Amino acid sequence: MSRFSVAKEKVLDDLENIVEQLLRASRKHKRQSLWNVINPYRAKAKPDQMAVWLQGARRGAWRDFVSGDAGDAIDLVAYALTGDVNADSRMAAVEWIEDRYGLKDMSPDRRKQIEAEAKTRRAAAEARDRDRREKSIARARKFFFSCGPIENTAGEAYLASRGIPLSQISGLGRSLRFRQDCEYWMEEGRPRIPAMIAALVDVTGRIGACHYTFLQADGSGKASVDKAKLMFPETSELVIRLTNGESGLSAEEAAANGVIGICALTEGIEDGLSVALTNPELRVWAAGSLPGLRTVPDHPSVSGWVVFKDNDWGKPQAQEQFDLAIARLKSFRKPVEVISMPAEWGKDVNDAIRSGWK
Repeated sequence: MSRFSVAKEKVLDDLENIVEQLLRASRKHKRQSLWNVINPYRAKAKPDQMAVWLQGARRGAWRDFVSGDAGDAIDLVAYALTGDVNADSRMAAVEWIEDRYGLKDMSPDRRKQIEAEAKTRRAAAEARDRDRREKSIARARKFFFSCGPIENTAGEAYLASRGIPLSQISGLGRSLRFRQDCEYWMEEGRPRIPAMIAALVDVTGRIGACHYTFLQADGSGKASVDKAKLMFPETSELVIRLTNGESGLSAEEAAANGVIGICALTEGIEDGLSVALTNPELRVWAAGSLPGLRTVPDHPSVSGWVVFKDNDWGKPQAQEQFDLAIARLKSFRKPVEVISMPAEWGKDVNDAIRSGWK
């Protein structure tokens, strides 16, 4: 077992203490599956922008969703100590871990024992993680179907306030619902707030997570909370299928009948619905976030992609993430076109429509 492997196992054993100490993480941002932390090396960083995973096979992994920095447990220590992950900082991290836990004088027998224990823990953690994920997905599906129609609710009023008359969107899918008393779990006391609920589905159309937009009671805007948009549980390889395009067929029905067409991709729901309003012939999906764009699944109903790019990032890391997403879409060997709104029109399609540009 290598120095790196032994050091990594010690970090995983004592992960919560390391996160709290090295990243000065607040336990109020700690959840069962991950811990949201503030990146100390990025100005104006917020806790919802960086996470350390605490369970399953991903335990010890971390990601800054703004900069794109990410890595395993050794990289976490390296980044926490130096603000960078490279060969030198990773070696420094291993030496720090060895000093912290007295690993330098470890006997060969003790190393073998640690390796055997680690293998057993990994297998058990992976089994627990699979079980947890399936239970979380089942919870998300049950919650979505417990919500009511979005029509004639604060959810529809909210979309109208964003220049999106829901009744005028053709080929609308079944991804949007409404909940009058949705639990806002990011605040103590978990207040009940109206919310527009969107289903995130996998490549087969199976619901894997929910997207929440918390709203003012009258739908005049987003709720006055720290983070009005949330997603649960993990959303990798999931999308919100907003509209079915010209055929009116779901993606699965279209594929079964040999009907293929162009799919428009956006980050946000409002942006996607704005695209659908002005381009009813397109199938429109929303990724829910910039990281979500990087995991959009291919589908046999899609002949090509039109990606509507937000233009409010101003950070090279975000541009890099977008470029990686486009490269992945191109790997499907289908045409890919990127459309950016001119800055004077706003940051996205929805801004452009509301500002009068069409």
